[in-house]
This record gives sequence, C-alpha cells and structure tokens, in this order.
Amino acid sequence: MAVNFTNNWKNILDKLESVLETEFKGALPVYKGKDIPKGINQALQLIPTGSVLTDYNATSETREFSVTVRYVFAEANVNERALDHILRQISRIEALIHDNVSMSYTNENSQTENVFNCRFESTDLNTDDESGVYVTEWVWKCQHLGNVG
Repeated sequence: MAVNFTNNWKNILDKLESVLETEFKGALPVYKGKDIPKGINQALQLIPTGSVLTDYNATSETREFSVTVRYVFAEANVNERALDHILRQISRIEALIHDNVSMSYTNENSQTENVFNCRFESTDLNTDDESGVYVTEWVWKCQHLGNVG
C-alpha cells in the first residue's frame, strides 16, 4: 500500500525562497542547495539541514525544520564601503525574517498549510576562509504541523 504524504521540505523551502525573492525583486538571487553559479557576485543559498520531531500524537506531528541560509558576497577587496553594503543586506534579511514569523502556502494537494515560529537562531559573520568571498550564515528554523489525519 502506498503511503500518502506531502513534500514538506519542498513546500517550506519554496515558501522561504518566495519571501526572499519578493523582497529583493531579483537584485539578490536565491539558490536552493550548495552551488551558486560562477560569475554571481552576491546571492542567498538555502541549504536544508534537518528536522526534529517536537510533538507527536495519533492524529498529527509537529516538526521543527532547520535551514542554513547563506549570504555570499564575492569581491576581492572588502573595503569599508563594501562592508557597509554587506551589513545593510544582513540587517535587511534579518528584519525580513523577523517580519515573517508565520507563513502560509498552498501545498501540492491544494491545501493551505502554515509554518510558524520562524526565526533566525544565530548569525555568523564572515564564515568563509576563501579569499575574496564574504559569507554570512544563519540558522533559520520553523515549526510545521503535519501528517494531520
């Protein structure tokens, strides 16, 4: 017997991507996964990292999903002006996540679902040792009530 399921990972990543793309209107491309195409000087990456079961009962489960969000700025010399730009982008992204504590989306079964308690739990500045690349990493988390039956 085939199991009925909803691809929660895809739905959650697509919604987060949509929120970010709507805010930046193409000025800051968003990529899912580990690769950013060559020649892109700044971008966001969404890398799914895990989920934890936080509540379980006979009719549903609540999971907390974790996504690493990376802001990558590639420039050979991060001078004061470039750093100011980077810090403005970081602050804007953090404010955007703060303003989207809960989000609704329509899943592949045409049902409305929600994620809630969405937040950045940590911020790490300049995490890449590669010369000419400045990377900021966040751990984004959200909760999702699923497998409701």
